[in-house]
Amino acid sequence: MVGTFGLSCSGGSGDEPDAGVFKRDAQAADTATGPVVWQFFDVSGCGPQAGDQAGYQTVAAAADTQVAFASLVQTSDQAPCTVEGRAATTALEFKICVVLPSAGGFVGTIVTELPYAAMMGVGLAFDSAGVPMLAYTGGPSAQFRCGASDMLLASVSGGVLGTPSTIAAGSQSSGMPLDQAANCTSAAAQNVCNLGDATGYWPALALDPSSGKLAVAFRDLHFGFADTDFNSSDVEFARGDTYSIFTADVARGGGSYIRLGFSPAGKAAIVHYNEHVPAIWLDHETDQGWESKQLFVGAIREQIGFAVSRQGLHALAYFDEARQLLAYSESSDGSTWTAAEDVDSDGVTGYYPSLAFDADGNPVIAYYRCNDYGVAQGCDMNKDGLYLARRSAGTWNIQQVSAVSGVNDGQYTALAFVGGKAVIAFQQTSYDVVAGASKSILRVAKEP
Repeated sequence: MVGTFGLSCSGGSGDEPDAGVFKRDAQAADTATGPVVWQFFDVSGCGPQAGDQAGYQTVAAAADTQVAFASLVQTSDQAPCTVEGRAATTALEFKICVVLPSAGGFVGTIVTELPYAAMMGVGLAFDSAGVPMLAYTGGPSAQFRCGASDMLLASVSGGVLGTPSTIAAGSQSSGMPLDQAANCTSAAAQNVCNLGDATGYWPALALDPSSGKLAVAFRDLHFGFADTDFNSSDVEFARGDTYSIFTADVARGGGSYIRLGFSPAGKAAIVHYNEHVPAIWLDHETDQGWESKQLFVGAIREQIGFAVSRQGLHALAYFDEARQLLAYSESSDGSTWTAAEDVDSDGVTGYYPSLAFDADGNPVIAYYRCNDYGVAQGCDMNKDGLYLARRSAGTWNIQQVSAVSGVNDGQYTALAFVGGKAVIAFQQTSYDVVAGASKSILRVAKEP
């Protein structure tokens, strides 16, 4: 079990957009009424060794008065593995850090170390008993891919990882939508859906409110080394207790940045990005079966904001790469979606969006503003920051949460609401001129 959230004390180079003229929309200036003084906490325990870089691909989980975060830590260590079944090589080692509130702030605990070939996400949710559960890619290396290859699920009690259960160790599943079956069984596909042993990437974990069971969605890379594997990857879905695997998105190349939510009636909704043919896809359950649809066509940046409210409102936030801004769309049933609307058009803004609903059912988005105006090649440490957009009475109100000069603050956001207050975990990166190296830490901001 996790202690309740009740904190009162304060604690103690970014991605580059495409070159071009950045927007400066005077009408999109901060609209918060008066300054809001947030509390900030540096998370201890997520980067104990020199050279560790904390705060990557952070996710949040909240239930009643409980909150937890899970994040990846990049280390300077390397682990031996094989690639393409031929040559021995090494891969950077990433740790998974689970963060829980403490009497004085937030404390992280390293729960596992994995020789990932690349950072491909982590999932976190509370089960019906209030125990935090972690979904991650673990187990042995795949035959043709460095790094772990199985979809694992384990409890985290007191910062200690329980014995993991293997949800998937290969590419087999029990079924798929009939209208996508040809993607797998055609002569060109060569039954790719049932081939390979590299699976469990970009896991997303959520609790079905109607049944009280956990469910997980993840990407299946089949063998995980050739372009054809990535371009024909699947999105898999499994719901407890038996976790029988269903292929929700078949051999279309999707499965990056997965997010999973449930309607009040227990219908699953999986949002993910397809890098092969750039688009955001939704695969969701209906009374007639699974339905798939494109929600946005075009390139985005890493991370998608997605959630389903207790009232059944589906909400999506993403960074539109072409327009260099934060966009939002919503649906009352998952099938019919509104046209995308601009949330914040002040400069290059909207990286790493994280979306959650407040106690009144309003959509709220935490995100990183890279630069506010001018011509530049990268994010400006003196003009970037962590921002929060909250919709009220149809209007998006923007407030600056953190904008420390000389650092990049606000990357890899993870937003949750606890006791009616917003809590945001985010990465802060600084550069040590003397050491000639950057340093990334994980921080948490709490709304007063």
